[in-house]
Amino acid sequence: MRTRTASEARSCSRATDHAGGPASAAIARGVLDYARPAGRQFFSAIVIAALAIVFARPAAAQTIALDGNRPAALAAALTARADASAPLTVRVTFALRNRSALVRLLAEQQNPASPHYHRWLTPAAFAARFGRTPAEISAVSAWLNTEGFQIVSASAQEITSHAAVADVESAFATTIGASPDGTLYALQSDPQIPNRFVGLIASIEGLDNLRRSTPLTIRPGRSSRVTQAAPAANFPAPGAARISPGAPRDAGPVNARGAQGRIELASVTNYNGGQGLAFGPHDLWTFYDETPLLVAGTNGGSGDCVAVIEDTDYLSSAVTLFDTNFSLPAASVTRIMADGSNPGRTGDETEALLDIEWAHAVAPGAAVNVYIGNSAAATIDPLVDALARAVKDNSCGAISVSYGFCGASNSFYNSTLDSIFVQAAAQGQSIFISSGDQGAAGLVLNGAGTACVVGTTANVNEMAADPNVTGVGGTQFTPDFDSSGNDLGSTAESVWDDGSGASGGGKSAIFRKPTYQNAVTPADGARDLPDVAMGASPNSPGFYWGDDASGTAVMKCCIGGTSIAAPMWAGVAKLVAQSGGGRVGNLDQRIYQLGALGNASLSGLRDVTSGNNTFNRVTGFSAINGYDQSTGWGSADMANFVAAYPVSSSTPTPTPSATATATATPTPTTTPTRTPSPTPTPTRTPTPTPTPTHTPTPTATPTITPTPTPSPSSTPTPTPTPTPTSGPANATPRTIFFSRHKIGTLSLARMVAIANPLKNKAPLIIGSLSLSSGEFVIDPTRTTCVSGLNVPRGKRCHIGVKFAPTQTGALSGALTIFDNSSNGPHLVQLQGIGK
Repeated sequence: MRTRTASEARSCSRATDHAGGPASAAIARGVLDYARPAGRQFFSAIVIAALAIVFARPAAAQTIALDGNRPAALAAALTARADASAPLTVRVTFALRNRSALVRLLAEQQNPASPHYHRWLTPAAFAARFGRTPAEISAVSAWLNTEGFQIVSASAQEITSHAAVADVESAFATTIGASPDGTLYALQSDPQIPNRFVGLIASIEGLDNLRRSTPLTIRPGRSSRVTQAAPAANFPAPGAARISPGAPRDAGPVNARGAQGRIELASVTNYNGGQGLAFGPHDLWTFYDETPLLVAGTNGGSGDCVAVIEDTDYLSSAVTLFDTNFSLPAASVTRIMADGSNPGRTGDETEALLDIEWAHAVAPGAAVNVYIGNSAAATIDPLVDALARAVKDNSCGAISVSYGFCGASNSFYNSTLDSIFVQAAAQGQSIFISSGDQGAAGLVLNGAGTACVVGTTANVNEMAADPNVTGVGGTQFTPDFDSSGNDLGSTAESVWDDGSGASGGGKSAIFRKPTYQNAVTPADGARDLPDVAMGASPNSPGFYWGDDASGTAVMKCCIGGTSIAAPMWAGVAKLVAQSGGGRVGNLDQRIYQLGALGNASLSGLRDVTSGNNTFNRVTGFSAINGYDQSTGWGSADMANFVAAYPVSSSTPTPTPSATATATATPTPTTTPTRTPSPTPTPTRTPTPTPTPTHTPTPTATPTITPTPTPSPSSTPTPTPTPTPTSGPANATPRTIFFSRHKIGTLSLARMVAIANPLKNKAPLIIGSLSLSSGEFVIDPTRTTCVSGLNVPRGKRCHIGVKFAPTQTGALSGALTIFDNSSNGPHLVQLQGIGK
């Protein structure tokens, strides 16, 4: 005869406790059928099992509750009891060790004056310094084993196990309620843990199934999307034009250009939203001032990849179609199955395609890794598994998340997710999360516990409120198109709030205000969001994307949501990383420093000062000068933002672990073409003048040649100012800080732009360039502002400057730009530290 274990006895006890529940009789029968001793043997077994429970369980005084580990929504309404024998997957997340040291390290990694500036950790180094010790892991594992849990995996950061409901209730001294039909379950009180594990166990996941997620993608409420489209294989070649079946005969061209000129895409109808045509990648480049970067070769192509977090597979040919239509280089896309298996297309594939396509549009030279979780195989949640895998792999320096959660416990955000986010920050990974599409109302769990719905009180996307990530809100604007549908430049943006949705923002109910928000955000004691914003309205202007129509790749218009803004900012991070020489980590500290300057030319942040995010009758927050809780510090002037970011030290990016891409499945329809990185097709037809804005390759050959030794790169005597005199010109940035660099070596080039505003009446003519210190040199390969260059109205040229220290300590100099502008010459301060 087999004697029952304490776990089996507890199952019997719990089945009795669940009397009246639908599972109680079945559980009791199952236990009795399992071992049916007779008479005194049966009585003795029960007594022994009961004593085992008494002595195995710690007394009430020896335990403590883990606050915030149960969802508040609906838990009290679950009046039935969960099936005692139902299996659960339980993940115990450890509190990080040496947390104060970690906080100091994160600050130093973002301080250019620190020797730890941009010196990122590997996953192994992070686990060794801040994960739990082997002895601590063993102690918790042993306790779970004695409580009937089966350990699946254990690491310095978490333990995953399987256990029955009865074992969970007994171990954590709580009960799990259920809906009458048994489909929903949740804790009725916070779990209890032994006192000896206080400060060791931070949260416990898997004890409820009320958490829901949703992609933050919005389409217009009216019928403005194309329902008929040609398959990718039959799409017209560049320069061709035809009308597809079902499209109106007067369908106009979209604003996409190919190598042979503008493409008239019949598979996308003219978007008549009252604002003209919608936005393609080239329009974005013009509007957000990315074209100068692409012209100079800054396209995100050097270094690592952008990761997008998904819970679905996607149609590869839709990505190819998007790239072809907008003359982008073929995206190098890799699938990574976070849970070991492919979930297939689950209904969220539009989100996945949007993330891939627009991250690629902003950083067309960067590879994209798609981390896909599978709800059928996930340990806790497919999105969390995908996110954790992206951080564990450490392959991509920028990560985009375009989903929101509802119905989750506080500990899910401030422990389970935060432990992932803080590790990413220490590894130099920049995470961008959509702030939400429901304005100040946010998302809440519906009364049935089945879906996220718009709130009726103030709520924020708490995942985007984590201090270790950048929360991204949304804007709307009326573009200025030419007669061919090309965007002509930036216009004033306002808070996205057009009836279809609104920019999420407000104050966190979970996270306290981080130091970088002190004195520049509302004095509410809470983490405020968003941090930044980008275009998100599906109406003004609306964005094109390649979609999946029942297995056929189609081009559609129009879409929006903060889910498109997050991958755009992830692309921006790749541009910064390429320009600065390596990963940049959590951008928040630098964003708040730049935003406080209050000058878009110096900071690269365009303040949004009109509109609000009131939504669903929940009063929101108005845009004001400076920071606000609807668009943060505003959107990006990409060229200026990249120029304003300090360069990295010479420390290389950590090498990913050997298992980082072990299960990656390359997208079958794409061929990686990262080296050399193709340069995107320019926005508009080039003018005869040698202006780099119009063509992917600078047409003017620099004539400035630095001497082999660090010395001034041009004639000390300034060239006389050419005539006729132009109006005032803009030179940005005004100051460049190169951080620490070794003596006798050259840093990567930092870019200075000199722009001739559109309002000027005459062209800007470049005279000469002068450096005041031999510690800096001009890079002729990155310089287009050459003597005699004629810069047309509304255009700019660039100067590449490198740091070449010959001594240790703080070094400074100045770059002087002579031209025919009314406010010239222009002075750019240069600073660096020799080591």
